[in-house]
Amino acid sequence: MPTQDKLRVLSDWLQVSPDELRFGRAPGKTYVFEMNDGPIEMGLADREMVDRYLSLSLQVRKTIRDVVSAFLMAQSAEKLLSS
Repeated sequence: MPTQDKLRVLSDWLQVSPDELRFGRAPGKTYVFEMNDGPIEMGLADREMVDRYLSLSLQVRKTIRDVVSAFLMAQSAEKLLSS
């Protein structure tokens, strides 16, 4: 079994959690890493959505990213107004 520091390097390289390397993947779950927040657990429905997104053309994916950015800006503005 690799040491914890080597598990972390491997998990970063493979883009999986260190726990997944040590114990295996939980059924129906996968992990996605965000640079600032650490690993985010995703269910099967989210994973399928990501797979569908990645199958789209680059132009359509850019449009989707722009729409998500607009939703995030609207949510931030809403939070500011409600505080």
